Amino acid sequence: MVKSGIALAVGVMLIVLGGCGESKEPPSEEQMETQREFLSNLSEFCGYAYAGQTEHFDLGDDALKDPDMLMLLEECEEEEIRIPFWVDDDQSRTWILNIQEYGLRLAHDHRYEDGTEHEANMYGGFADERGSSTKQYFPADESTIEERPAREINVWSTELDLQEERYIYRLYLDGEKRFKAAFDLSDPIELDEVR
Repeated sequence: MVKSGIALAVGVMLIVLGGCGESKEPPSEEQMETQREFLSNLSEFCGYAYAGQTEHFDLGDDALKDPDMLMLLEECEEEEIRIPFWVDDDQSRTWILNIQEYGLRLAHDHRYEDGTEHEANMYGGFADERGSSTKQYFPADESTIEERPAREINVWSTELDLQEERYIYRLYLDGEKRFKAAFDLSDPIELDEVR
C-alpha cells in the first residue's frame, strides 16, 4: 500500500514536471534576440578547437569522469552552430545549437562508428526564460521526454564565461548539478592539428 502510494506520488510529480519541458508558444521577441546574441557571441570563437576537462562529475558513466576532451567549433552559421565533442578517442558526439520555431534548441547528436544514428539521438530542449547573451538553460523538451521519460528531470546549460575565457557545459538532474565540463577558449587549437 505504501509502495503504491509512493509510485502514485512520483507519477503525479512526473506528469506535473512534464509540462515544463517545452514552450507552448514561441518565445518573446526579446528572448529570441537574446538567444541569437548567444549564438553570435559563441560564433566569435569559430574556426578552432578547444581542449576541456571535467570539473564536476556525479553520474554513473565513468567514461566522462576524467577524459581528454575537445570541442571543435567549425560549423557556425547565423542560426545554427554544430560542435563536435570528443571524449578521448570517441568522436561520436555533436552538440547542435539552432534557432527553431520555439527558440534556441540544444540537441545531442550521437553516432555509431559507421556514422549511423544512435537509437537515443537528438535529445535536448529549448532555451527557457532564464537565458542571457552568455548563458542559456535547456529543459528537456516533449520529444526528448516521449523518447525517454527518465530525461524529464534533465536541464542542460551552456555558458560563455567571457571573463575567464571558458565555454562551460552543465547537466542538472532534478535541479542538482551532476556534470560540468569546461573548455579553454584562451588557447585555440588549429583545426588542421586535430583533424
